Amino acid sequence: MSDKVPNVVYKQEFFLPNYKDKTNQDKRNYYSSNKYDDYLKYVATGIKDLEKLDFVEYSNNSTKSSGIFNQNGLMSKEQIADFRKNLRETKSVIWSGIISFEEDFGKKWCCCYEQAYELVKNELPKYFKRAGLNPDNIEWFAGLHENTDNRHIHLLFFEKEPQRMRNKEKHFSRGYISNNAMDFLKANIELSATDFKAREKEIRLRLTKSVKERLSDVSGLKLKQMLLDLANQFPEQGHTFYDSDNMRKLKPNIDNISNYIISHNVDICIYKNDFDDLVSEKQKLIDSYCKRNGAPKPQQNLSEKYTKDLYRRLGNLVIVSAKSLKVQEIERLKLNAKYVVQKRMQKDKLWKELEHCMYLNSKCEYEAIKCFQDYMKKLEEMRIRTLIDEGYLSSDFEM
Repeated sequence: MSDKVPNVVYKQEFFLPNYKDKTNQDKRNYYSSNKYDDYLKYVATGIKDLEKLDFVEYSNNSTKSSGIFNQNGLMSKEQIADFRKNLRETKSVIWSGIISFEEDFGKKWCCCYEQAYELVKNELPKYFKRAGLNPDNIEWFAGLHENTDNRHIHLLFFEKEPQRMRNKEKHFSRGYISNNAMDFLKANIELSATDFKAREKEIRLRLTKSVKERLSDVSGLKLKQMLLDLANQFPEQGHTFYDSDNMRKLKPNIDNISNYIISHNVDICIYKNDFDDLVSEKQKLIDSYCKRNGAPKPQQNLSEKYTKDLYRRLGNLVIVSAKSLKVQEIERLKLNAKYVVQKRMQKDKLWKELEHCMYLNSKCEYEAIKCFQDYMKKLEEMRIRTLIDEGYLSSDFEM
């Protein structure tokens, strides 16, 4: 890819309703399908001479066009007919654009309908917002043409309910859309086409998922203590998500925990390095794009922007984990306290039972001694009585 030739070029024009200039009105008639040899047919087939082609033929003519599509995919005959009807009746400004690709870039990154569809479907709504239009109020169609060295996508859109009016009167403003918005579309198309956004999402997802899994099972004492120390500093009221004002002072602590997790896990560390490499790659793409198109470089440092977003995501995971761990710790302490109380109660109960046993034992001993003494006394009485009976003792002997 050359730094001098843009990978993506976007050109656009617009056509006002009831325009007095005949040339412009003729163009609007062409783009609004008010002529037989109209723009919709051209996009569907990639050729202008359509006198002998019917709807099905030019909708499925794969030699020139991949067919007309909208946000839902390839359009059926009935859908195209409905679109043509709406296009003919609309009072909206009609915008027509062409996204053209550098030859090698187009062959690699926009070589089929599927790639063209994903590009346009994902990036067009963002462009509408940037242009000051409501994506939900826009009806559009597009078609990929492969009949030239430079593959290109034809695009047409209009407002379902015209909103671009001057003041409060029903005078339509001009359909001007800023160069800034169109540059935004070109840059996003290039980044999306090279699959950067998909790779960025995949790497970030792997990284955040791994951190989440690590936080779901906190076994290390140091990490556990770091999370508990953090949780103990949380404000009692207000929001506690990463970017909230309440948590501003705690951000360094939260980031420190994120860094600790990254540095103490080999897989997570690799994912973080992949993420950093991807950000560096995107910075080079942006620099190359700006150089080719003579556009100013973004004011915000890309690495700082993406790193800030990553640590926001990781930070919220850390906060959730710290909260959960604190709840678990409180429950654990409660259980421990309950266990201590139960053990104390059991000990007290055993002691009381022991005391009762000792009391019963002493009582038994006392009763046994008393019974023995009574027994010995009776034996003595019986011995003396026998001696009296035998005459050895007088009957008046006192026992």
